[in-house]
Amino acid sequence: MCKNSEPWVFTLPEDFSWDSGFPVPGAWEFRDKTGAIRLILRQSGRITVTRRYAWDGCSPKVCVFDVLLGTPDGVVDSTTKQPKTYYASLVHDTLYQFLLDGLPLKRWQADRCFLRLMVKTGFAPRYVYWAAVRLFGWLFVAQHRVQATESRDETRSGGEAVSTRVRRVVPLSRGRSSGGRRASSRVGGDDIADDGIPLRRVASCRRAGPSDAAT
Repeated sequence: MCKNSEPWVFTLPEDFSWDSGFPVPGAWEFRDKTGAIRLILRQSGRITVTRRYAWDGCSPKVCVFDVLLGTPDGVVDSTTKQPKTYYASLVHDTLYQFLLDGLPLKRWQADRCFLRLMVKTGFAPRYVYWAAVRLFGWLFVAQHRVQATESRDETRSGGEAVSTRVRRVVPLSRGRSSGGRRASSRVGGDDIADDGIPLRRVASCRRAGPSDAAT
């Protein structure tokens, strides 16, 4: 165990957007348990992870006597000035976080995004990393499915409702826009994306994880 250390390795300083090549039906927003928008998907397949999202890079990692051990994130890329897997692990972590909350992408597509972003930076062992998530990524999904079930059971037995995973996908009216940034709109309220496509909102209270730590 390590004391007086940051809970997450990386914190995104500004929004990051990337064209995944996987079109989705409509536009989507995903929120963490604090209500902050963490992931935006556009119909074209453009993925945006919002600023202050926090994550551990490539995992697993463990801190022992103030030394971080685990999966390396690679050398610093000369173009991005970040480790070569920085954006790949960012997008992959975010997509996996919302897989059980109505994400309109499959796990294999999230894994493919991981690979494509590593290809972009020329990360040498990219296929080893991609094979690892293909082989073991289901363990992450299974773990969070169990946690979601336990959270629902806790709420039914009198636990705090905030611990419950909330899944809510609401097609919104084209009638009017919120007039402000999407992040300021309430879940379930009217909002129209910049391209005129109604946003589908998904609120998640499932995970007190990276996105919450950075808020």
